[in-house]
Order: sequence, then C-alpha cells, then structure tokens
Amino acid sequence: MSGLTLKNINKTFPGDQQAIRDFNLEVKDREFLILVGPTACGKSTLLRMIGGLEEITSGSLLIDGIDMTDADPKERNVAMLFKNSVLYPGMSVEENLMFSLRMAKMNPAEIERRVEETAKILNLWETLDKMPEDLSAADTYRVLLGRALMRRPGILLLDRTIAEADPDVQELMRKEFANINRELGITVIYATDNQKTAMALGTRTIVMNEGEICQEDSAQNIYDHPESLFVAGFFGTPRMDLSIAKVLEENGNIILKFASGKIRLSGEKAELLKKLGYVGKEVFTGVRPEKIVPAEDGKGEITGDILGSEEIEDATYIRFHVGENEFLAKASDGEKPSGKKMSFAVSGDDVYLFDKETEKIIKE
Repeated sequence: MSGLTLKNINKTFPGDQQAIRDFNLEVKDREFLILVGPTACGKSTLLRMIGGLEEITSGSLLIDGIDMTDADPKERNVAMLFKNSVLYPGMSVEENLMFSLRMAKMNPAEIERRVEETAKILNLWETLDKMPEDLSAADTYRVLLGRALMRRPGILLLDRTIAEADPDVQELMRKEFANINRELGITVIYATDNQKTAMALGTRTIVMNEGEICQEDSAQNIYDHPESLFVAGFFGTPRMDLSIAKVLEENGNIILKFASGKIRLSGEKAELLKKLGYVGKEVFTGVRPEKIVPAEDGKGEITGDILGSEEIEDATYIRFHVGENEFLAKASDGEKPSGKKMSFAVSGDDVYLFDKETEKIIKE
C-alpha cells in the first residue's frame, strides 16, 4: 500500500521565490499519475519534496496515512529516476542492479531473487553481463529503471526521465513504465513537459503552472475541454490558435469579429454569450489548428497573411497572421501555401471562448 496525500503544500526558495502554492493532491495506491507543465512550473520541485530531497516550507505530506513531511528520504519507500540519471561506470548491468542492496547489506539470496524478477519484467536477461557502454539507449533506460525498482519502492517518481531520448525509445519506455505499474503494483508519478506522453499513457493527468494545479482529468478530456486560456494554449501539439475577437450581434446573429474576418456562432455558444452579457465586449478565442482549413472557394471566415508552412507530427501546417496573432491551419495533403494571403474556413462549433479578464472558459 502506497497512497500519497499532499495537504496545503508550499515551497518558498530564498528571495521569496514561491515554487509551489497551497498544493493539495490525493494519489491512490497503485495509481499512475502524470504531472505536465512548462519548464519551471514546479513539477520537479514537487517530486523532490515527495522524495524528501527538498524541504517542505509548509503543509503536510502523508504516505499511507503516515505523516512523512520531515522524514528522511530512506524512510519514505520512494525511488526517483531523473532525466540525467546514469549507470555506474565499471560495473556490469547485474552489478548496477545489485549495488544499492549490497550496500544496504541485504541477504544475497534476496538480492538474486530481485535481480531475476527485475530482469524478467524489463527483459534484461541478455544484458546482465554487459557493461554500460555496450548498451543500446533503450536498454540503458531499462537498467536505470531496474536499478530504481530493486528496492521495491511503494512510489516511483519519474522526473522527465526520457526527455532526451529519441521518439522510438520514448514510446518503448512509456510502455515499460505502464507495465511496471501493473506488474509490481507500484504507484507511479511521472513529471513531463511533453503532452504526447500524457496522451499516450491515457491516465489521470494534472496540468501545472506557477506551482499550482490548473486542471486535472484524463489527458483526452483536458485536450477536448480546456478550462483556461493557459491550458488551451499549452496542452496539445500543435498548440491551439489563440486570439482576441469582439462579440457583435448582427441581424440577430452572434458574430466573433477578428482583425480580418468574422465567425458566426450558433446554438448554445451564441445564447450563452448573449445571456452573460458579452455582446459588445472582447473575448479570447481558441481553435485547434486541425479545425482550420483552407477555404475551397476562397471565401472562408477569416483571411490571413501567409508566413510559410511547417511539418508537425507528420502533417503540413500553414502559418499565417490574423492581425497581430500567428495561426496554424492544417493543409490538405501535399498542399503548399500560395500567394501572400489565403482564406480559411472555420466553424463556430470549433471555437473555444474565454473571458478576457479571468482567462477562464466561458460557461454557465
């Protein structure tokens, strides 16, 4: 059993730099939780406090209901694997796996049993006699993971562990992380700035910024239903197109007026803006790039000044300006932008609306 509870956790560094702000979190035993957010959002600091490597300024941390706020790291039954973790040079894979348990003077028979179990789970049998310099990138990560698992921690903390691996290795290791969560029943907390990792693992995800929780849900629900302008702009690859538009009423229709175009809203979105008094005011808008396409007849909702094109996730996107804002639009297969201006089709159903002052999603 290794559940985790964080109650009103704060972390302030010298100079009154507050990295974590009144953070509350409940992680269930055997859960796989993802912390995602931009660089310096506080996720690494949070993991280090959980692991006992960073002092908690205020608040309490409980593991299995026991207060571990000030406990020594070795008392917490927590293992942590960093992005820059390395294997011990001059030791074989098997010796790397055994090292910490030998130092702790564990029974040799138990160490051997754990090596066998770890090698089976991570498919390391053929690498046990190899030296670190002879390992592939994928096997190096497997051994690093195996070394962390040898103590059979109740909680495994992964801090951008595979951030610098190539895409194929990242995909492989994501599967390994999910597998050890299932096979060993270890609670896993994975911190990353890569939303693809969150989407691929498909488990509970927390989006962080400036030391706070911005939104928590499944990764897919966060992508489909961002609750704030920050989450909308951060979560998703490529990023959401964000802009300001003025809400107008023309001939009974609710219109979003941009620097170079208009989008008509209908149904619930139109009624909501009228009901909440947004007519005549400006709002933030967001549209996923794949929902903006070149207009077939050249008479789309918005017109943009073409900046060029780029390849993202095996698809071509057209870059263009609408007023001062840069947008992306998904191009048709093989299509390249032509001319200085293009017209793009956008449905009002695909537009997200955010309050200009609070930057929160506009809803009842």
